[in-house]
Amino acid sequence: MEAFKLMKELKSNLDQEVQYLPKETGLSLIESTQENGNGISAKYLWSLTNFFGYSTQTFVLAVNLLDRFIAMMKVQPKYLACISIGCLHIAARVTEEECNVSSSHELIRISQCKFTVSDLSRMEKIISEKLNFQLKAVTALTFLHLYHAIALSHMSN
Repeated sequence: MEAFKLMKELKSNLDQEVQYLPKETGLSLIESTQENGNGISAKYLWSLTNFFGYSTQTFVLAVNLLDRFIAMMKVQPKYLACISIGCLHIAARVTEEECNVSSSHELIRISQCKFTVSDLSRMEKIISEKLNFQLKAVTALTFLHLYHAIALSHMSN
């Protein structure tokens, strides 16, 4: 019975996945800004995720939010750091316990980015609005968790 429910969830996620797939334009922009020294790499976002003790799910969601936002908006490279940190902060608020989410001030201080708390708040509002407040996403990690659960359910039978 559990395997049936998991397969139904898998089908549902497959149907939704198309809304959350990465776009090549976002990846190209991220790569070009890293070369110019204006952006934040996925490796740097990962290190911030680890520093704050956030889960892998938070990191994957942050990258997904960043990619979806960049795919729909023409972004100037100078704003990419603020957008990236904003996506990480949004993802943390979605996936982490409220008491474990760092403050905006702390996130900016540790990331050593040159923007203010109000800049970050404004950017988070823009990101949320442009993504129509669809902040949870079907990601590759979603499928890995489901495949693992399905495999475990078959092993226990």
